[in-house]
This record gives sequence, C-alpha cells and structure tokens, in this order.
Amino acid sequence: MLTKHHLERQIDELNAGRPQCPVGLNTLVIPRKVTLRINEKQQPYVYLKCGHVQGHHDWGQDKDSPGARRCPMCLEVGPVVTLIVGIEPAFYVDNGPPTFVFNPCGHMASEKTVKYWASVPIPHGTNGFDAMCPFCATPLSGYPGYAKLIFQDNVD
Repeated sequence: MLTKHHLERQIDELNAGRPQCPVGLNTLVIPRKVTLRINEKQQPYVYLKCGHVQGHHDWGQDKDSPGARRCPMCLEVGPVVTLIVGIEPAFYVDNGPPTFVFNPCGHMASEKTVKYWASVPIPHGTNGFDAMCPFCATPLSGYPGYAKLIFQDNVD
C-alpha cells in the first residue's frame, strides 16, 4: 500500500537525480509540499504539450498566444505551469514513481494513476461528465489530459 512517506521518498529520488533546467543550467528541486517556498530558479515548470521540465525563464514567450511559450527543447508551443506533487496517496492506483502530469493543473502522479483518472468520467455541472485531476478537481484539458514528464537528469 502506498503511503505519504513512500511518495516523499520517490520525490527525494527524483531530486537526487539533480534535474536541470536546460536553459538556465540550474538544478531544479521538486518541493514535497505545495506550501513550501523554494528559490524561483529551482522551481520546476512543465510544458504541458510536450512534458519537458524546466526552470523559470523568459525565453520563448509567444506574442500571438498569451500564456503560451515555445519549448526550447522541441519548439512545441503551449501552456507552462508549475509542477506540483500530488501527495495524497488515496488517489494513487499503484506504487509507480510520479513521472506523468495532469493537464492543465500540473499535478504529478504515476503513469497508471493519470491514465486511470483521465478515463474516469466525473459529473460536472448539470449536464455533463468530465475527467478531472483527483488532487484539485480541475477538469482535464486536451487529449489525453496528461503528459509524460521529461527531465534533464541522470535518468535521461
């Protein structure tokens, strides 16, 4: 059974790989808690269209699409959000590492977990069902509603 301690240990293992921002070349740190404030240069952000994880920078802002940026790794244009750990073990369906992210909120979870929740229709409003992030109840956007995280670290 997955516990909060096990999730925190998985985050520590991801951080031990010293993921780097390929633009600023600084080490990123995935915070264990949402309320934990870290140096802005160390905060990881994810490009939701491609899954590349990078630090905060001003490169690639698209004039035609406010809120969208061009990924410096693959040149895909799309939204960028802060990467947040989904730390509630009750929502996980396996013990896998958090290597996927929900779109558009940026919550990290395991592959099986994001695929499961992306396929579960939850009542939304009075006349519809939507797949939602289990951590924040935000309706998923795009298809399939999640992306695989691509870190620049010792694993890649």
